[in-house]
Amino acid sequence: MEELINKFEEFFSAKLQKDIQKLASNYPQERSLSIDYNLLSEFDPALADELIKKPDKIIDAAEQAIIKMDVPVAVGTQFEPHVRFYNLPEEYDVMVQYLGADQINKLIRVEGVVSLITDIQPRIKVATWECIHCKTKVQTVSEKTKLVTPVRCPNEGCGRKDFKLLEEESTFVSMQRAQIQDLVERLKGNSPASHIELWLEDDLTNKIAPGEHLVVTGVLRLRKQVKRGNVHSSIYYKFLDVIHIQKVEREFEELEITKEEEKKLVELSKRKDLYDIIKKSIAPSIYGYDEMKEAIALQLFGGTPGKVMPDGERVRSDIHILLIGDPGTGKSTLLEYVSHLAPKCIYVSGKGSSSAGLTATAEKDELSGGWTLKAGAVVLASGGMVAIDEFDKMDPSDRGSIHEAMEQQKVSVAKAGIVTQFPARTSILAAANPKLGRFDPNIPPVQQFDIPPTLLSRFDLIFSVRDVLDETKDKEMAEHILKGHKFSGEPKESDEYISITPPIDVDLLRKYIAFARKNIRPILTDQAMDKIKDFYLDLRRLGTKENTFPITAREIEGLIRLAEASAKSRLAPKVEIQDAERAIRLANFVLQDVFVDRETGKLDSDIINIGVSKSKIDRVRTIMRIISELEQEYDLVSYEDVIKNAEKENIDPVYTRKLIAELKRQGELYEPKSGFIKTSNPKGW
Repeated sequence: MEELINKFEEFFSAKLQKDIQKLASNYPQERSLSIDYNLLSEFDPALADELIKKPDKIIDAAEQAIIKMDVPVAVGTQFEPHVRFYNLPEEYDVMVQYLGADQINKLIRVEGVVSLITDIQPRIKVATWECIHCKTKVQTVSEKTKLVTPVRCPNEGCGRKDFKLLEEESTFVSMQRAQIQDLVERLKGNSPASHIELWLEDDLTNKIAPGEHLVVTGVLRLRKQVKRGNVHSSIYYKFLDVIHIQKVEREFEELEITKEEEKKLVELSKRKDLYDIIKKSIAPSIYGYDEMKEAIALQLFGGTPGKVMPDGERVRSDIHILLIGDPGTGKSTLLEYVSHLAPKCIYVSGKGSSSAGLTATAEKDELSGGWTLKAGAVVLASGGMVAIDEFDKMDPSDRGSIHEAMEQQKVSVAKAGIVTQFPARTSILAAANPKLGRFDPNIPPVQQFDIPPTLLSRFDLIFSVRDVLDETKDKEMAEHILKGHKFSGEPKESDEYISITPPIDVDLLRKYIAFARKNIRPILTDQAMDKIKDFYLDLRRLGTKENTFPITAREIEGLIRLAEASAKSRLAPKVEIQDAERAIRLANFVLQDVFVDRETGKLDSDIINIGVSKSKIDRVRTIMRIISELEQEYDLVSYEDVIKNAEKENIDPVYTRKLIAELKRQGELYEPKSGFIKTSNPKGW
């Protein structure tokens, strides 16, 4: 041991003299010396190898060496710093799901995302005991999971084994438990994300939060399971005794890309048919839906991240898309495909998801009895995507929990006395069915969405996917599906086979998306800005002419995000006119499909933002005004009088009766006597 201490003294004097002096001057506010493993490996490779195999022994020697150096500290301060090694070579990087017997008591590196943290608890580090017979005091150093008791009294005249613990004379250290899981993007196939418990002590406590991406250096240790009766289990729990924590800011786009692959990606970006082949590479087994696939492609690239307005307000860069369509139109298949294509994506089903599973929650901790914070899907997928299938089948309260995450890109928790916020920079791709099961061509699409307007308005693009009876289209779709099945068992290099395969290999496209998101931060050009501004102003002028609100200022930001994504998809540093035109074309497609008031044929954003078209609101106000005016003349207002007056305002009698029936259901009107109506709140109109 003395030889090891001397080696570390030599190492510290040669490499870290200034760091140790700085630590001593700031002690005890700073209590740890962080050492790059490569620095130790350069100085003494054998000692670095020994650190991996016997970390407890080597770290203890390093800490004693610092104390032995007798560095000057503040008067009355006992200098006992921690030594924390980090930046281990990749060969010692182990995924959580593979942690097992081979790593026990060895120094390893684990990368993951925090899914849970507990409150801080005091742990006895050095216990002071008193013999209950002779009052002799003795101290023991506790193990991580076990309080060590003295074997017998050291007093020669006593030698008994009865002691009591003196808590007030014992030394305690702060301890906190946490949990991390494997990164979604590192999992292969349908492997579930594995978890490992972290034990954090002293100055490592209260340094992390759920949803944060970490590289943890630590020692894998074991603790016994709770024994049942008098039988000890042969299976042990594992936990990671943390030595060092490094927070990682990288998100969605972190995939390993070689120089050769980077050249391929740049060459791909220069192809004239780039947008076409990217679009065709998204779920090629699903026939058609070109605009929808193009929008999803732009969603994968996302807008320019990290933009902050001059007033400090952070601007959302993630694009949200909602697909609402008839059963059997391939929505679930599309979501499943995108979840595998995206470098980081969590796929959830509305039926099996709760608000806690989607956002975050506070849970009771079984071991400590305190409350812990646990991150949900939108927090764990921060920097990536969440694909939510059967969005309409979710409980309304659970579905509403993602409001804040979609717009403010954070999740606030205020439960069990815990008030905090988690980052949730996540794109949402959701799929739902019409509330009647299938679209009714006679009812406006928005009235068939069983989703509140406040949530609908958070989506940048909403696509209605209809199953239309069209013989030509049906024939092409049938042939497309049959080709896929024909070549699935025995693929052949033929024109037919090539027509149903993605033009860009899935792995290459995933890396292309990751490369673009990591390296490209497109900036709006004046020409692109003018194009978006003109589109917005033209629609507003149309609204002034037709007395509607075809577009609102909120849609401008959506257009900017789509235009930025278009520029990123071709690895361009600037958003050009062509990008603005692509964004406008997609937005226009959605406007004409979903935002048109079927009764008037006019564009009206109130259909989504409020849930009712402006034309209907105007007619409701007219009917209520007529009833209020008649109430001033008559005690009871008859249906016939209302209908006659409404006809003078160009409102059809059948429609008037329909509106009155709706207002009665809403409680705005009531029927005091058959054939007569009154307003429930006359002053309100």
